[in-house]
Amino acid sequence: MFHGAFTEVSQSIIALTLGMARLYPCLFLIPAFAFREIKGALRHAIVVALALVPMPGIRASIDAQALGWLDISALVLKESVIGLLLGLLMAMPFWLFESVGCLFDNQRGALIGGQINPALGDNTSELGHMFKQILILLLILGGGYASLTQIIWDSYLIWPASHWLPMPATDGFDVYLKLVASMFRCMVLFAAPLVGLLLLIEFGMAILSLYSPQLQVSTLAMPAKSLVGLGFLVLYLPMLCWLGNGQLAQLADLSHMLPLILQPAR
Repeated sequence: MFHGAFTEVSQSIIALTLGMARLYPCLFLIPAFAFREIKGALRHAIVVALALVPMPGIRASIDAQALGWLDISALVLKESVIGLLLGLLMAMPFWLFESVGCLFDNQRGALIGGQINPALGDNTSELGHMFKQILILLLILGGGYASLTQIIWDSYLIWPASHWLPMPATDGFDVYLKLVASMFRCMVLFAAPLVGLLLLIEFGMAILSLYSPQLQVSTLAMPAKSLVGLGFLVLYLPMLCWLGNGQLAQLADLSHMLPLILQPAR
């Protein structure tokens, strides 16, 4: 009796561990889950609660196989790799908007202190962090957390936890590179109005310095760019929010792109 109960509990713990192995790196990379701010037992509780969803399916699949501890360790490593891939793909919209803020801050000179003297500390873009938080707010308002978790659940159907590491699809690496290229292209396009305006101001200051050589252009340019740039940002922010909703809507298509990157299990 005790042997049967022990076997049931141990198999359930193994299934739960395999579920957590995919979720941990995935949730840690996605800024919307705020795992950099959530510490300790609360972080573990969130992962355990989410891992309970795929656990019955994982338990049923590993019951049909005779897995040793070495096999289980290899499956945990494989699940971590798949979770890392999922996290990279789902975090791209948030990194995109954070990069837009970083480009704006860098162009207006807000990061120049850390660039001149690295001893000043972490050279973090405040606007980049704000843009990322705005996108997370849009995700919450649009019910996007259900879409994020649905992509994770769909990944268990495409790549079951009890199967070994799937092989790359025929054009899998090209599909991944196209996603990365699309992120960088959107980053440049979204930041172009802000950066272009600041470049025009800097160009005007340079022309002004030709007629007044004693003018400290580098000193005057930064406050002028910050004032005009932040004023324009107030007008441009609704457009950024609309673009952000478009990026979040594209996350729903990610489930259909996963089999194009790694071959689904057969």
